[in-house]
Amino acid sequence: GLVLSTEPTTKHHIVAENGLSSLLSVLKSCKDDESTHACIYLLGSLAEDIEILKAIVDMDSFLPFVVQKLGAAGSIETKRSAAYFLALLSEYQECHRRLQEANALESAVALISLVDEECQYYGAFALALLAKNKSFQVPLAKMGGVRPLVSIMASKHSDARHWAALALLKLADNFNNHITIAEEGGISALLAIGNGEGGVTVANLAKRAFDDVKQKWRKS
Repeated sequence: GLVLSTEPTTKHHIVAENGLSSLLSVLKSCKDDESTHACIYLLGSLAEDIEILKAIVDMDSFLPFVVQKLGAAGSIETKRSAAYFLALLSEYQECHRRLQEANALESAVALISLVDEECQYYGAFALALLAKNKSFQVPLAKMGGVRPLVSIMASKHSDARHWAALALLKLADNFNNHITIAEEGGISALLAIGNGEGGVTVANLAKRAFDDVKQKWRKS
């Protein structure tokens, strides 16, 4: 199954033969981490096809189960496979509501807090896409998403840094996140991006933070 699922011409045949329902049944019955990892790896491979991905999302049981595995005490390989699946879904805004309902936003924040670079990469990728959704920007910041993004931007893992920077810029699009970003060291992190978009964002953040400091000082 793992080998077959890498061939684009066979993916639709797997689905046509009721493969998704069978995969879900096997996934639910898995008693060991190795089998769970194999099933989620296969799921992620199938989900690389957008039509199959939509079919997977329409099967309500898949997503909550995979999200649950992200928070479970399984192997790092299982978490990586689940993180990849989450990243694929994050690319499509029509999947965002389902992701929110399955508590996948919290899982994305948890991923970037792990020390594993691959999990950080998929988590930052997912957050950069989820943060484009204006209704998610404040909740993601309140879930604690800013601090680990800042930490990733200070690391040497260039791929994760790129997506972390994009995620932080998108969170900074929302005025209500400015103070949180300033308090978590996001201004210096955004300055490190070194492009015009980052500079504009930093200017807005700095003004908001300064205004807030003045307001607090007047009340004291």
